Amino acid sequence: MAQAIRPMPEEMPRELWRGFLPAEPNWQGSVKEIFIARESGQPMISLSLVRAFADRGLEGDRFYRESWEAVKRSDKSVSLIEDEVLEIAARELGLDSIGILTRRNIVTRGVPLIELLGREFNVGSVRMRGIRLFEPCGHLVAVTKLPGIFKALEHRSGLKAAILSDGDIRVSDGVVLAQNSRRGAAA
Repeated sequence: MAQAIRPMPEEMPRELWRGFLPAEPNWQGSVKEIFIARESGQPMISLSLVRAFADRGLEGDRFYRESWEAVKRSDKSVSLIEDEVLEIAARELGLDSIGILTRRNIVTRGVPLIELLGREFNVGSVRMRGIRLFEPCGHLVAVTKLPGIFKALEHRSGLKAAILSDGDIRVSDGVVLAQNSRRGAAA
């Protein structure tokens, strides 16, 4: 049976977010998993290390290009999702794990992505800026063929970010707010 998909705005308002909220304000987080897909619609590949390039994306990923800024879509460089959300969504779907199925590049643990929105942060040595929260899309539903995935990830599907500096990202790298990063600060 096909899953009904209602149209959603590309950008999700902060007030609808229902992702991970830490018990402590001084959170510490890390990279739990890294995924890329070489081409759109192809299965995601799990990596322990990926090279990130400013304004271009993750090496080998379907969204890697000459310049995202040139087409005014810096939010396409990389996507992040919270492991805490994936655990809840997997339970709702009756599965053990869904990280590789979500089509997101970086799975974080202990990182409230809403805190990164509009701010600069580091993933290992790579500087990024949180651009927008986003919803699941029809493409995700079509590729995964998982009934219920849209509802399971609604209002907590992840964060799109711009890559601001080149470097390597490894599983277990820390994710931290950049010093002096203010919400809404210009890059």
